[in-house]
Amino acid sequence: MSSVTDCSPQAPVQLSEDLLTPSDLARCLPVLLWLMEWSGSADDLLSALPHAKPDIDLTDLRNTLAVLGYPTRMQGLKRGGLDLRCLPAILLPPGKAAAVVYRDEAGQVLMFDGATGDVKPCAPENLRGTLVLASEANAASSRQNWFSGIARRFRGSLPPLLAISGLMAVLGLAVPIFTMAVFDTVVAGYSPETLPMLILGAAAAVVLEILFRVIRQRALLRIAERLDRLVPSAVFTHLLSLPTALVERAGTASQVSRLRDFAAIREFLTGSFAVALLDLPFTLLVVVLMVVLGGWIALVPVGTAIGFVVLFWISRGSMRLAIDQAARANQAREALAVEALETVRTLKLGGAEERWIDRYAAAAAAAAAASARVGTLTGSVLAASQALVTLSGLAAVVLGVLSVLSGTMTAGALIAGMMLIWRVLGPMQTCFVMLSRWEQTQASIRQVDGLMALETERPPPLEARMAPPEQGAVVFHRVTLRYLPQSEPVLAGASFAIQPGQVVAVTGAEGTGKSTLLLLIAGLYRPQGGLVRIDGHDVRSFNPAVLRRSIGWVPQSPGLLYGTIAQNLRLARPSASDEQLRAAAAEAGVLEAIEALPQGFDTRVGDNHSGRLPRSILQRIALASALLRDAPILLLDEPVAGLDDACAKAFTDVIASRRGRCTILMATHRPSHIRLADRVLRLRDGQVEEVDQPASPSSPRPTRTPVGVPLANAAFANLSAANSPRVG
Repeated sequence: MSSVTDCSPQAPVQLSEDLLTPSDLARCLPVLLWLMEWSGSADDLLSALPHAKPDIDLTDLRNTLAVLGYPTRMQGLKRGGLDLRCLPAILLPPGKAAAVVYRDEAGQVLMFDGATGDVKPCAPENLRGTLVLASEANAASSRQNWFSGIARRFRGSLPPLLAISGLMAVLGLAVPIFTMAVFDTVVAGYSPETLPMLILGAAAAVVLEILFRVIRQRALLRIAERLDRLVPSAVFTHLLSLPTALVERAGTASQVSRLRDFAAIREFLTGSFAVALLDLPFTLLVVVLMVVLGGWIALVPVGTAIGFVVLFWISRGSMRLAIDQAARANQAREALAVEALETVRTLKLGGAEERWIDRYAAAAAAAAAASARVGTLTGSVLAASQALVTLSGLAAVVLGVLSVLSGTMTAGALIAGMMLIWRVLGPMQTCFVMLSRWEQTQASIRQVDGLMALETERPPPLEARMAPPEQGAVVFHRVTLRYLPQSEPVLAGASFAIQPGQVVAVTGAEGTGKSTLLLLIAGLYRPQGGLVRIDGHDVRSFNPAVLRRSIGWVPQSPGLLYGTIAQNLRLARPSASDEQLRAAAAEAGVLEAIEALPQGFDTRVGDNHSGRLPRSILQRIALASALLRDAPILLLDEPVAGLDDACAKAFTDVIASRRGRCTILMATHRPSHIRLADRVLRLRDGQVEEVDQPASPSSPRPTRTPVGVPLANAAFANLSAANSPRVG
């Protein structure tokens, strides 16, 4: 029995059993990626897997492949039905472990067994089960009508749904026809012997109609479930892929409201409107039967449809305005609530709860008034539609009675016609009521489409980019950055050059842009002018995820996500072993504190639990996470501001031990840390200037040249000439 590596010049990405619970799907995932010629690393794969979930199911596998640029689809496989052109694929045989089916260079069909990890030849005509087929994502597809593209994925479900609706429409005629036959044949003709047969036929039609109705409802629920899985995940992924400045400007409440927009879309597309829309095309069949039964009575549903159209156009403008006002008022109320919850400690310490409660009460009152206007308009429209339906029913009775008196229609046909009238008017009224909400749904679709059309900082998954930086040389060349177009520049033509291995302290008054300078290096902000280069390459030429894995980052106010401490540390380096976690924690001076916790590295934090840990421990855990990457650049954003000397010493020891091994930039006001720096850069009025400092007696500093535009220009030119483009 051969292994999968025997058939290939290169082994697939291996996943440690410490990081992912062994299973057939977990073994098949990296093998399929290798066969698809995916060029990522183990860290890339582990980053795409769900956080804080060591075991994966089929949904996790498909979502992971989609994140990596390989959307999947499911296809049933019968014996002898395998198309070799669709290989490689994951096979889910009934009652057996998942396997990967593929062809080798000689064209032989092989199967990788996910349960054992063995590879063996197989007969494709004997395979059966379900195939998970992966394909490369089309990076050139347009995102302007993103939701329409998603909806087109379900067009294969439309013909069966229409067919079921058509059968239901035909079967729904059985009861009116049965009623007409009973009155016109059994009663008028006194033929009781035909009644059992009529009852049997009508009962069978009713049972079949109920069965088809259940099947259709289940199909719509499956579509809603697929939309629930697909759309919110894609929207959330896109939100996290947007440039940081764009996400921060929009605000938390605004971003959450975009996710909530989808709920209204899904309800509109898979609820009662979808049912009425599927029934509506077959009303023509009912109208034709009404013409056969009674002639003029068929004009009633036609006139009702015209009345609904007129009513829709009359109410459309005022309904759109009321819905827009209600949406803005509700968003303002939610934004106020989110802001209060995010700053609840500040409000309590400042004694501002009462003022904030008053503000929220006013916003809630405005939202309630706007929603009440929408409710009033909706109620008026609903009352008008109900009146129109009632008048249509009365008109049908009048026309039917006149037809019976004139002899052109029987009494049984009149009763059957009335039953058909209500069968037509019901879906018609539902469509109208739901169309009155069309403006709201259309606005939600525009919101989602507008969001998905925004350019992200993440390149297409299969696009080749620069290899990650290795030296840590940083050059700012005439960099200009404004937070908003109308605001003053935080940096105005800033230029400086940092050599690999240097320790640089960045100082300046509060709000001068120290943190922003570090974020520019990490690629979280993009300058409006000038260039930021790392190892001679513009930061925009790197895949942002790859670039940030080459940068260690310690924020001023760290936080932990829901999961264990080990899982939080592995966010920085997913493939890190337990020994590497302990080594990074020891270097950061936090190993003893972690081991003193109830479950050590397996202590679960997040979900408000991380707030119970002292800030000094959180800060050193963040430092351990940055050290775990062993990156060529280490960024420290005032990490020990307001902390004790023990925590400050941990950072001091790290700076001393990492000196020369990586480039360290630290935004700090702490004199002890400034004295450790090879150079000191001060930000003032959007400019970066170098500050001389006396060398420490115990560790003399080399002579430094002041930073300025000429030096930065020279470094920029040298780095550009010395570094040729590298493609990973």
